[in-house]
Amino acid sequence: IDGLPATALGLAIQTTVSKGHENATAENGPWMITLDAPSFSSVMQHACNCALCEEAYRAYITQALNGDLDNTPIINHLLKLRLKKAKLLNYNNYAEV
Repeated sequence: IDGLPATALGLAIQTTVSKGHENATAENGPWMITLDAPSFSSVMQHACNCALCEEAYRAYITQALNGDLDNTPIINHLLKLRLKKAKLLNYNNYAEV
C-alpha cells in the first residue's frame, strides 16, 4: 500500500468499512481496493508494490470475462462480422480494411 496518497487510502478504508470491517483505519488497514476508476487508477499510478499493481491490472483486464459481465460471445460475433465485411470488400481480413 506504500506510495498511495491519503485520498486513495481514505477511499480504500471507506470501502473496507462499508463491507463490514468496522475497525479498519487508513494507517493500519485492512485496505480494500476496487476496480472502480478512482481506486484502480490510484493504485496503478502511485503504488510502490509491483505485485499489487500486477494483481490490480490482471483483475481489471479480466473483469468482463466471467459471470454476468462476460462479453466473450459479443466479441466473437463482432469478429465474425468484421471478417465478413472484409471478405465482401475483397480483403483477406479486417486489418486490411
